[in-house]
Amino acid sequence: MEPYPVDVEAKQILRWLMREERRKAFDLIVRATRSYQANELAREDLRLGDFEPEELSEISEVGLLEVLPRREPRRWILRIRVEDDIGPHLPEDEPAALDEEEIDLATFYDEFFAADRGLAEASAEVDGPHAKAALSRVLGAILTDRH
Repeated sequence: MEPYPVDVEAKQILRWLMREERRKAFDLIVRATRSYQANELAREDLRLGDFEPEELSEISEVGLLEVLPRREPRRWILRIRVEDDIGPHLPEDEPAALDEEEIDLATFYDEFFAADRGLAEASAEVDGPHAKAALSRVLGAILTDRH
């Protein structure tokens, strides 16, 4: 698989997918997940109570949406990844669940786009010239809002 440029805003892709899903005309496989990551705090000057910076972590919520063609799912993949920094995590807090949780398209939209949370980026990978052409047609339909 090789990278393929995506010059379409992630929110536009998601809205198009939601309209396609409502029309029941989906010829795509769409998987959405939500997970949490604990990262070290980058700021050494930040102190929360008696805790040292190395004892603290920052929690990020990560949403990942993958779109593949139903007929040949290994030919291309379109991804939307959203990462939202939730905030600091203290050592005595409950640990963040590290397992991915599958969510539906509407929940993905509500949590990350309707709430205008996090940084979203779209990317794609293709497997050869036919896959490039097929993905290009899908992205063209999204750009022109063609269903």
